[in-house]
Amino acid sequence: MRLFDTHAHLDFPQFDGDRSLILSTMREKNVFAINVGVDLQTSAASLKLSQENPHIFPACGIHPHEAKHATPEALAKLVELLKNGAVAVGECGLDFYRNLSPKEAQIAAFRAQLRIAKELDLPVILHERAAWAEFVAILREEGPVRGVVHAFSGDLLRAQEALSLGLFLGIGGPVTYPKNEALREALQRIPLSRILLETDAPYLPPQAFRGQRNDPLKVRWVAEKVAQVKSLSVEEVAEATFVNAQKLFGLGGKG
Repeated sequence: MRLFDTHAHLDFPQFDGDRSLILSTMREKNVFAINVGVDLQTSAASLKLSQENPHIFPACGIHPHEAKHATPEALAKLVELLKNGAVAVGECGLDFYRNLSPKEAQIAAFRAQLRIAKELDLPVILHERAAWAEFVAILREEGPVRGVVHAFSGDLLRAQEALSLGLFLGIGGPVTYPKNEALREALQRIPLSRILLETDAPYLPPQAFRGQRNDPLKVRWVAEKVAQVKSLSVEEVAEATFVNAQKLFGLGGKG
C-alpha cells in the first residue's frame, strides 16, 4: 500500500531532532508527501528537501499570515523558486481568524499567487480560515483554478461549493475529532475522486495523537477514518487518493 500526504512542513524546526529518521521511515513504508512553503525561506527549504528525497515534492508560496511581506520583489523571488521544480503554488489564501497580516494585504497576495499559478500552469494549495465568502468570491473572479482546499473542515454546503469550482478537498486529522460530525457527514457525499489525504504536520494530529507532534506517517490514521466513513477498505482509499495527488500535482508515474 502506498500513501500520499499532500500537505506537510517537514522543514519546520519541530523536526530538527529526527527529520532524517522520519524521511527514511516514510520511504520504507511507501509514504510520499508534498512539503509546503509558507514564505520564501520555507519555500526554498522545500525545494532543497525534495532534491535530497525523491519521495518528497515541493510547493512554494506565501501564507496569508505572511502576506504583509508579499512585496513585488518577494513575488518575483517566489516565481524564481517555483520555476526550480515546484509542483504547486502555496500555501496561499485568506486567514481572517488570526489576521496576522491586514486583510487587504492577504487579498492582494492571494490574487497575485492565483495569477502566478495560472501563468506557470501550476495547481494551488489553498488556505482558508474564517473567510469563506471572500475566499470563494476571489476564486470565482480569478478562476478557473486547479487546486486543493487544504485542511478542509467544512460542512456539505461548503464542500459542494468547493467541488463546483473544480477543487479537491484536503482531509486531515480533524476528520477523526469526535466533535467534527459535520465534516464526516459531508465526507459521505464527497466523491473519492475529489479527496486528498494530508496531515499538516507538525500540526493537526489525528485524535489518537492529540497534543503530540504530527508527522506524515500518521496519514494512515486519516486514510482509515475516511475508509470507515465511506464504507471502503483502507487500501481503496489509499490508492485512490494517491492517484488523485499524482493527477493534481502532475506527477505522472512517480510513486
